Amino acid sequence: MKILIISSNLIGDTILSTGVIKYFSNKNPEAKFTFVIGPSAKSIFKNFKSVENIITVSKKKYNMHWLDIVSNCYGKKWDIIIDFRSSLLSYFLKHKKKFIFKKKNNINHVYQLSDYFGFDCSDLFIETNTEEEKIVAEELSNNFKYFVIFPGGNWEPKIWSIKKYNSLLIKILSQNENIKFILVGSKSEEKIYFNKITKNIDSKYTINLFGASLTQTAAYMKKSNLFIGNDSGLSHMASATKLRSIVLFGPTNDMIYGPIMEESQVIRTKESYEYFKRINIDKTKSYMDSIDVEKIYNTLKKKNYCE
Repeated sequence: MKILIISSNLIGDTILSTGVIKYFSNKNPEAKFTFVIGPSAKSIFKNFKSVENIITVSKKKYNMHWLDIVSNCYGKKWDIIIDFRSSLLSYFLKHKKKFIFKKKNNINHVYQLSDYFGFDCSDLFIETNTEEEKIVAEELSNNFKYFVIFPGGNWEPKIWSIKKYNSLLIKILSQNENIKFILVGSKSEEKIYFNKITKNIDSKYTINLFGASLTQTAAYMKKSNLFIGNDSGLSHMASATKLRSIVLFGPTNDMIYGPIMEESQVIRTKESYEYFKRINIDKTKSYMDSIDVEKIYNTLKKKNYCE
């Protein structure tokens, strides 16, 4: 059996679709999967045991990238096509059955998928390999708790102040010496955030994972205790690795993209998402200032995350 997955270009939406993929893989253990996917998200499936092909597609002017997709998929007989991008591609390809998912604006993305497909899509996953897991086992100690911290993001308006992140980490350490911070993000984000977030923090309390692959980051998350970060693909990775999380929201919709992991928390700005919908967003500045350090720290204490 051959199954074609037309994935989102976004890391977050791709991770949120993995519950669907797991269902079809479990139901059809002999199936081979082909993924059409953007370059930033393709490594999510590099360890997936049933992958046959990953077709990486970069956007081109006038949507010419779709010609590349058609040429790579045409002439094959697909048993199932699952399209998470609501495209017309499946109409040009031979197939027995197709699913074309269209987003809605009022319920959590995972529950939207469950409603559309008719089964529970919440069992998200990211497969890691033995080498990635060995690296984690050698670095992490049972004597510490590990908090994964993601201070970045792909949209400036939803990024919390790096100075406040630094203040939060210092405050946590002032009361909890058995906690270490795993700092995650891209290599470019390391240049922007690393020195500022670690200011006045002893290096023995931090693990620099900026620039690590998505699956290596997932391997660390699987052995960590908590994720704290901005609304992002990495916050969804926390859900996929069964890591409880505190996710910060402002001008993005927590009703759709809030974490589904039990005991996870959304902390949003004093302004509602509806407020942000009514104003003109300046894409060069953050709108997260109304979230203060005390609010997050009090949530940590209330939920006993630091004990």
